[in-house]
Amino acid sequence: MILKNFDAMMKKMESASPGDSFVVSGEEYYQSTRLLDALRLRGTALSLEPVRLMPDDLSEISLTALFREGSLFSPGKLVMIGEVDKLTKSQKNELEKIVTGSFDHILFCRTAGRKPSNVFLSRLESAGTGFTCWEPFANQMWKWTSVLAAEEGITLTRDGSQAAEAIASGKLERLADMLVRIALFHGRGSNVNASGVYSAVQGLEETTAFQFCGEVLSGKKGAAMRSLSLLLSSGEEPIRLLALLYSQWKQVAGARELLQSGIPPAAAAKRLGIPKFRWRNVEEYARRRSNTATPAVLECFADADFGLKTGVDPLASIASVVLSLTFAGK
Repeated sequence: MILKNFDAMMKKMESASPGDSFVVSGEEYYQSTRLLDALRLRGTALSLEPVRLMPDDLSEISLTALFREGSLFSPGKLVMIGEVDKLTKSQKNELEKIVTGSFDHILFCRTAGRKPSNVFLSRLESAGTGFTCWEPFANQMWKWTSVLAAEEGITLTRDGSQAAEAIASGKLERLADMLVRIALFHGRGSNVNASGVYSAVQGLEETTAFQFCGEVLSGKKGAAMRSLSLLLSSGEEPIRLLALLYSQWKQVAGARELLQSGIPPAAAAKRLGIPKFRWRNVEEYARRRSNTATPAVLECFADADFGLKTGVDPLASIASVVLSLTFAGK
């Protein structure tokens, strides 16, 4: 059985019982961590013995024997296997036989990342419960913001939530870390607006990254290059920085095209799904720059992305995009 709703999968974890098996995949690890944490709590409540395994561990361990043997001090085991898609062929066959039979333990499997499309994973999912962790759509981030803020004992106003989501840029782990910081800064029980969010996170890398994007979109080549060098030297992840710049530039390019076509600002903002506090900056960039979505700019982004993924110097890769965008705006 494959579930597509995170809350439904969480309920499965919280009510798991011996004989259940789960397989979780996808490149969004924050959700899978929350699911596993919930399953660990369930395992503790059931007094299950935790057993953590990676493919290398199985060279000296028989999966069949592990599932046949009982636990010396517990009624069963919570078996957690990481990078399950990297098991050998014989180990995969062994695990398939286990999940299609009966056992007295709970099994949790996690793939190494993106869900492989193969018979092995399909059989694991059909024998138990499968879930793929995707980054939430932009219009679904507010739900996560509400849940995580409540866990930290704070509430966010609408503009505060929008500010936090914009800074998180689709990354749940970043959103969670930010809300912890906001709660520490303002205290539990606080009701935080956009200004309060910015006050709490002004020292984070994300705000510096947004400043870098603003410098690029404003055509400030020298300032942008200095910020880029500083960000990379301080440990900023190049792929993430390029992705953030792309998303910000795409918004501005889209806004410029809509405004040029005569669509009123409010309608353009709604069309792009940009909150009011963010639209002010986007409109300003769009009106004074000409960074449209030209094939040359798109190709420059693609080349930089390929370069970062194949070992090209990050500064050189991203700098080529900065030069392209600041030149295109003149």
